Amino acid sequence: MYGLLTMLYTVLFVNRESERTKIVATETSDIASSESINVIIYGVFGLYTVIQIVLGNISLTSKAVVIMTLNCTFLQILTFYLRPDLWGSLLLLGYLMVAVKWLPRRKLSPTKKAVLITGCDRGIGFSLAKHLDSQGFHVFASFLNNQSVEQDQLVKTCSNRLHTIQMDVSNVQQVEQAATHVTAEVRDQGLEFWGIVNNAGICFIGNVEIMAREDMYKVMAINYFGPVNVCKAFLPLLRQYRGRIVNVASNAGLVPVPLMGVYCASKAALASMSEVWRFELQRWGIKVATIIPSGYKTGIMAYDKAAMAERWWSKASDTVQRDYGRECFNIKFKQKNSEKMLSANFSEIQNNISDALLSVFPKSYYYNGFLARSLPFLYLHLPTFIGDPIMSILTDWFDFQPNSVI
Repeated sequence: MYGLLTMLYTVLFVNRESERTKIVATETSDIASSESINVIIYGVFGLYTVIQIVLGNISLTSKAVVIMTLNCTFLQILTFYLRPDLWGSLLLLGYLMVAVKWLPRRKLSPTKKAVLITGCDRGIGFSLAKHLDSQGFHVFASFLNNQSVEQDQLVKTCSNRLHTIQMDVSNVQQVEQAATHVTAEVRDQGLEFWGIVNNAGICFIGNVEIMAREDMYKVMAINYFGPVNVCKAFLPLLRQYRGRIVNVASNAGLVPVPLMGVYCASKAALASMSEVWRFELQRWGIKVATIIPSGYKTGIMAYDKAAMAERWWSKASDTVQRDYGRECFNIKFKQKNSEKMLSANFSEIQNNISDALLSVFPKSYYYNGFLARSLPFLYLHLPTFIGDPIMSILTDWFDFQPNSVI
């Protein structure tokens, strides 16, 4: 009887206690293993940060110290609340990868560096010329109209380091003449020709049946072949100083926008060529960045739409006139106050272009504005049956009702 009770006690209590001890030991081992992983992650992050500071890629400024202090504080909180398992370690690693990007990068000095900016007649180009001049660059600001009010205003408000030149980027002869002039100025003043900012661009609203063929060619000639012409003429000079190329593309070059097909195609071509240049020019030490803006008041659509519509209507075939109707040639925004939805503050774009020119390790893409990043993400990553309805709402910008549509 005593033996039976002893056996029952062993089965009910001793074995169960043994199993509990094994579970606790296993959990303790898992926790220790996970903590070891976290220690390794901390060590790698700390070693990487120290190496970057020693190499001079991260600026050890008061801002950097504050950011690193906040990171350490947050990491302590994060580690306390995270479960000590593999998922917790992965979350910790993800945070540290983001934290590295927050650290301020070392910037080069703009002193004695010359930059060419195209399309300074208005918008981004005009404000960027003033911004880079205030930073200390020697700016060559190109204007389509050489005797404009904007040109006089830019000269009056900037330093004597800023020079204006007349250049139609679609005109090869003018681009080559500008390259000869800039080359002479750079050498006479002992400057480094450091950067090209391909900013000039135009946009006409209409589909391929409505838009006149010469205007489609013009959009491509300025938005795509313009940067090609400029780079072809200025690259021999830029290679000498291992400088930068910054191309201003558009989120419309990454996603389809109805009635902006020609503009989309031109900016898509520029974005693609920009990436090709980024790889091709690495051997010369030239870094290439692409700016993706959206929702800014650049004036790119500030052409005489009524006059353009009249010319397109006169060139359209009878069938196109009948199927579309006269109103479709003068396309209007659905939003009556569409201009108010656009931002006139170019500071984010200016800072990104400045970073692309001066950062030791510039990004390949700089996104500016909410739609710049969200539209391409939705278009590329959502399934078609979900993405198409969303995209049709987000890109339904124009009032367009052809006659022949039932």
